[in-house]
Amino acid sequence: MDIEKHLILLKGEDKTEAISSCAFKDGKWKIRFENGKNYEYHESNVLWLKDPTVNRQNVVVFHNGKPLSGVESIHIFSPYIRICYGSGYKKVYSEKEIRMEQNSLSTPSVQGLFSYLHQLAGMVSVKDEEDSSFLSKQYKKLNHISPDSILSKYLALATPKDVSEDQPLPVFPFGFNLSQQTATERALSQQISVIEGPPGTGKTQTILNIIANIIMNGKTVAVVSNNNAATANVMEKLQKYGTDYLAAYLGNKVNKERFFSEQSKEYPDMSLWRMDPNVFSSLQEQTKANGAKLKEMLKFRNNLAALRQELSALSLESKYFHEYYYQEVVAPYRSLSRNSSSKVLALWLDYQKMALTHNGTPLKYKLKYLFSHGITSFSFFKNSNEDIIMFLQRMYYVLKLKELESEISTLTRKLEQYRFEESMKEYSADCMKLFKAYLAEKAGDRQQRQIFTQDALWKGTEFDSFSKEYPLILSTTHSLRSCIAENVLFDYVIMDEASQVDIVTGSLAMACARNAVIVGDLQQLPNVVPTEVAQETDRLFYSEGFHRAFRYSEHSMLSSITTLFEGIPKTLLREHYRCHPKIIGFCNQKFYNNQLILMSEDDGQEQDALVLYKLAEGNHARGNYNQREIDVIMKEVFPEQNIAGTQQSVGIISPYRLQVEKLQKVTGDLMVEVDTVHKFQGREKDIVILSTVVNEVNDFVNNPNLINVAVSRAVHKLIVIVSNNEKNQNSNLGELERYINYNNFAIIPSEIYSVFDLLYSRYSEKLLAIMKSVKQVSAYKSENLMHYVIEKVLSEPEFRNLGFVMHQPLKMLIRNLDRLSEAEKRYAMNILTHTDFLIFNKLDKKPVLVIEVDGYKYHSGDVQKERDKMKDDILGKYGIPIARFRTDESEEESRLRRKLHELVG
Repeated sequence: MDIEKHLILLKGEDKTEAISSCAFKDGKWKIRFENGKNYEYHESNVLWLKDPTVNRQNVVVFHNGKPLSGVESIHIFSPYIRICYGSGYKKVYSEKEIRMEQNSLSTPSVQGLFSYLHQLAGMVSVKDEEDSSFLSKQYKKLNHISPDSILSKYLALATPKDVSEDQPLPVFPFGFNLSQQTATERALSQQISVIEGPPGTGKTQTILNIIANIIMNGKTVAVVSNNNAATANVMEKLQKYGTDYLAAYLGNKVNKERFFSEQSKEYPDMSLWRMDPNVFSSLQEQTKANGAKLKEMLKFRNNLAALRQELSALSLESKYFHEYYYQEVVAPYRSLSRNSSSKVLALWLDYQKMALTHNGTPLKYKLKYLFSHGITSFSFFKNSNEDIIMFLQRMYYVLKLKELESEISTLTRKLEQYRFEESMKEYSADCMKLFKAYLAEKAGDRQQRQIFTQDALWKGTEFDSFSKEYPLILSTTHSLRSCIAENVLFDYVIMDEASQVDIVTGSLAMACARNAVIVGDLQQLPNVVPTEVAQETDRLFYSEGFHRAFRYSEHSMLSSITTLFEGIPKTLLREHYRCHPKIIGFCNQKFYNNQLILMSEDDGQEQDALVLYKLAEGNHARGNYNQREIDVIMKEVFPEQNIAGTQQSVGIISPYRLQVEKLQKVTGDLMVEVDTVHKFQGREKDIVILSTVVNEVNDFVNNPNLINVAVSRAVHKLIVIVSNNEKNQNSNLGELERYINYNNFAIIPSEIYSVFDLLYSRYSEKLLAIMKSVKQVSAYKSENLMHYVIEKVLSEPEFRNLGFVMHQPLKMLIRNLDRLSEAEKRYAMNILTHTDFLIFNKLDKKPVLVIEVDGYKYHSGDVQKERDKMKDDILGKYGIPIARFRTDESEEESRLRRKLHELVG
């Protein structure tokens, strides 16, 4: 009978083609076969189904979760399905055993973007031993995209979903901190998650913990990167703990051949890994309780690190304050030193407010301060306003520093009593025992491992066994497609160094997995797109009109994902362990909005973590090399910094290859590694010498990503060599120079002081709280509104290096009074003459812009106008820009934004 229309099962076996006729008569089935024989069957032994639904579309068929190859047509006779193969073979399956998967490429919009990526693949080259058409060949082979894959979501612009199933509490066999814990939990519970890993924040450790949990959940995972170094790092860490047998290190042709020729025939000795089920359960509960306690202690540890950061910054600022307030006039008052810094700050603010409206201190205020702050001697108020306020400011520094030291001491004792370091090691060891016990249970009593050929990578039946034996695949991004059987998905792909992966190769990797963890750092160097490639790919992009996330010349895989899916979970790994705090402090303030927690300590043992060599004036650069810098390195830096005699690792880095080559020749046999900044990404040295080369900073050297990578390679000491060119001061490199000078307390000839950031930031917070509570005073209201505008504008990424304070006096801004007339000196030196708002550069605390809020009512009189003009003239004489905003005007945000663009670019 026609199998297109009929399905006849005799005792559960498909005999349709062998039957010529079938009839039910007298309670029995009368069946005539094609060979002419006739048989009768009991009613229960025959099932005749007709008129099936026939599917000849481009779908993938799965039998019990495994893809079937060579399917030509599908005939659905519910509750059975007959599948006809291209070879002529036919088989009937229970409908429950079969799953049919539509091809996402059948959706026009998905097909359009996929075609665009395929065209891009032909335009870009793969820089490895494969030929340049490798990517195009990969795309040509990809004729089915699973709707369950991450690539399907990416091309359909569809919001990724949460992983619905309940996830067991993760374990951390490789240790953890709070950011890493959050990143791991999100990776396991979200279809796409992003981990932002700044330098030295334990990115590989996080990846290892995610891998361990994926494997313990019975899932498969591929770890990919644009280079072999990142995946080799993962493999190295697995080897350290004896768990590398889980991983197949594949990727390019050479790696595959090596893996399959060197497969281990035996499992490692797991006798010590095995664990009684009751012991396993007990240890699980124990680690759960210990993990909760550790999490609490990690919060204390992060607080401790933050306090140390604050103490270091306040100590330095206090040093600058003492340079300003070098002559103490007010006699010490013991009663005041018993106050907290917060109470002294409140006294300063209240006294200053009183001084604005009173000539001298009225008795009611003296009595008020007697009871509130214990000032028993009224002779204190015989001092001038300037002296009293500066004395209170100095007291704030003294008391705040003591409070920070006390808090640090308390937290240190708490962590020591808990035995934090030992507890973390014990917890990690217990988690590793659980991980290994799971692996031992999975291996059972087997000692011999199954040996595979490369055919296992493309034969679906064999790949299932292969992935059970090797649930972790390591590969380069563009080679992953050749490391997995057709129509099979990994449960997870972890894409490391995703800021260096382009969207063409990244998409290939995402075609292979149901879930993705995208790991990278947008503040480090991205994938390099040559100018001609950028122009060619841009022409194609603009001709198609796709979402901006798919612009090849602009986006890495990481930035494309975060641009396309703005709502996906992003975790910044905040705890930094690698660099000296002063070194990474620049990157933290400049590139990471001060979000990093510096776990490394400045113990005072390392002198001069930041060293600056400034060349004598002159044009020393010749193209892309600078002989004068080379001479300074060899004749000054090496002997003065004892480079030749140090036991520490040393690296010399430069933006330019030509400078590197010339340095390599002169360093010769010295134990110094010289290379470009790009080649040093992902690596570190104890001492790093940065040779910047250029006389005048250009766009290439001024690239913020390049400077971030260059600075963060140094662990203990960073030595920077720059030209002496005033034009460079407003560049990123100029900011690095000024940051080094500020942190080294270098006395640079200047007519203005640095902003007392921490002092006036706390003052501003207190003042703002008062202003918000006194809503009926219009002067407060207008400053309140301006505060909101400044805060909003400075929160934008392009202005992240700028901070602001309120009411810093001109007296604390101007160092040299020689430019002022006598009247201007009297006005400027009055401690009550202040700026409304002062915007400054966070890296060197130098003023950028003064903002004055002119209330229509309060600034319309002649006296006030005269004062305003005098303030403008004074600031102008010292090159400090000022912008005035009237309360009866509008568009404050756009005006401020334009002004800042004008000043800082």
